[in-house]
Amino acid sequence: MSRRRGEFEHRTSIFEGAFRAWSHLGGLAPEDVESKPTADIDPLAFPLEGEDPRLISQRKSGEMKESKNPDGTIRREYPYEPLPRSGLAHPYVQAILSPWLGPDADNEAIQLGLTTLRTWWQHRRKGESGSAVAALGTEKMKGVVEGYTRHFFTLAHCLVTQDKEQPPRTLHGRMKELEKARNRRNKGKKIPVEEPMKAPMSQNLAPNDLVSDLKGDLTDSNLSPLERLHAAQRRQLASNGMIHPQMPASTQVDVTNPPAPTPIIDMKGKCVPGKIDLPGIVDQVNHAANQLAHRGGIGGGGNGGGMVPLSATSANDPALNHQPQPVTSQNYGDPNKTPVVFVSGRGDIMIAMEIDGITCAHCVKIVETVLRGCTGNKSPIEGLLDAAADMKLNAVLMKIDRASNAKRIAFEAARNLSMVGYTAKVKEMSIVGAGADKKATMDLGALSTAFDVVASTDPKDVFDWTIPCTCPDNGVLRDDCSRH
Repeated sequence: MSRRRGEFEHRTSIFEGAFRAWSHLGGLAPEDVESKPTADIDPLAFPLEGEDPRLISQRKSGEMKESKNPDGTIRREYPYEPLPRSGLAHPYVQAILSPWLGPDADNEAIQLGLTTLRTWWQHRRKGESGSAVAALGTEKMKGVVEGYTRHFFTLAHCLVTQDKEQPPRTLHGRMKELEKARNRRNKGKKIPVEEPMKAPMSQNLAPNDLVSDLKGDLTDSNLSPLERLHAAQRRQLASNGMIHPQMPASTQVDVTNPPAPTPIIDMKGKCVPGKIDLPGIVDQVNHAANQLAHRGGIGGGGNGGGMVPLSATSANDPALNHQPQPVTSQNYGDPNKTPVVFVSGRGDIMIAMEIDGITCAHCVKIVETVLRGCTGNKSPIEGLLDAAADMKLNAVLMKIDRASNAKRIAFEAARNLSMVGYTAKVKEMSIVGAGADKKATMDLGALSTAFDVVASTDPKDVFDWTIPCTCPDNGVLRDDCSRH
C-alpha cells in the first residue's frame, strides 16, 4: 500500500507542477513573456490569482470548485489551460512524462502514460481531487510541488520564447492579437527608401589619373622594388573601394581573407531532459573552434573584437599574402584590461565570468560541459581545468592552470559559449591607470606573478573543487548539491 501511495504522490506532484506552470504562463501578457526574465514572472513569487480573467470566468460557469488545505485554509486555484494538441510531438509533454516514466520506458509505456496524463489533465479542470489535496498537502510535498512548478515554468518559458514552440491557448490568442495590432500600426508608416551608397572618392578617379599614380609608385627611387609593388597594389585596391587610402595600416581589414563568423549550433530543446546530445555538442564546438583557429578568425566572443588587424610589414601585405593571420594576445579583447584572477590558499587559480542565457539547471550542465568537456575527457580549451556554473548568480567560475593564460582562456570560453547561445563576459580590471599613457605596454608576466604573490599574503578559499556534483539528471532539485 505504501508503495502504491508513494507512486501516486510522485506522479501527481509532477502533473500538478506542470499544470500550475502551464496555467501561469497562459495567463501572462505577451509583452511580459517576451521582455521579462523568468525571475520577474515567477508563478510562486508573482501569482495572477486576483487579476486573472480566466479564473473569474471559470468560477462563474461552475467549472472550478473551491478546494481547501488539510488545515482548512483556502487552496490557491489555477485556471485550466489545455495540453498542446500535438501530444508527444510537443517537448513540454515529453518533459512531463520523462521524470515519471524514466529513461527506459518503451513506446507502449509512453503511450499509456500519455493517456493517463490527458485523463488527469481533463479531470483537473474541475479542481484538485480530495486524494490529491491530502497527498500533496504536507509540508514535504508542498516543497516538491513548488520545485516542479518552478522547473516546468522555466522550461515552458524557454520553449515558447527561444524554441518558438506552441504556447498555452490563452497566451497564443493574446500573442495573435498583439501581432495584429503591431501590423496595423506599422501599416500606416512609410518605409524609408534607402539611397544607394555613394562610391568612395577614390572610385571617381579618372583612369588616366590612376595610371599616372601607379607609374609614380613603380618608379619611386626612394622605395625598394618590393615596396614599390606593395604601394602600387595598395593604391589599386584603394581605387576599387576596398581599402580607404587614409586608413592606418594597423586597422586595415584583410578583405581577401576576412575572419570567419562564429558558427551557431542548433540547441533547440536544450531545456528538455535528454533532448540534446551533450558529447556531440562538445565535439561540434571543438571542431568549429579548431576551424576558426585554422582560418585565422577568432570569432565574436563576449570580450573581444572580431577582426584580425593586419601588420604594417610587407610580409603581411594582403596583396601578396593570402595566409590566415595569426591570433596574438592583442586580439583577446581590450589590451588595456585583464581578467581578475583569484588564487586560493591551495594554489587554485580561477577567473569568473557572467553568463547571459542560463534559464534552468540544464543550461548549467550545458555551460559546464562545453567549457570543461565531458566527464573523463580533457577540456577543449587548453589550460582550463574545471568549471562550475550557478543558475541564480548567472555566472561561472573556471579553474585554470596559469594566471598568464587567463586572457586567452576567457576569450576562448566566451567564444565557445556564444556558439551554443550564451553570452559571457569575464570579470576584468584595467591595467592602465587614469591619466596614464594608453600606448604604454604592461608587463603581463609581472602582473601574473603579482597575482600569486598578493594571494599568498592573505590566502582565502573561494571554491572547493574537490566536492563532486550530486545533482539529479532531471535538473529539478539542486539545493542539496554541495557543489552548486
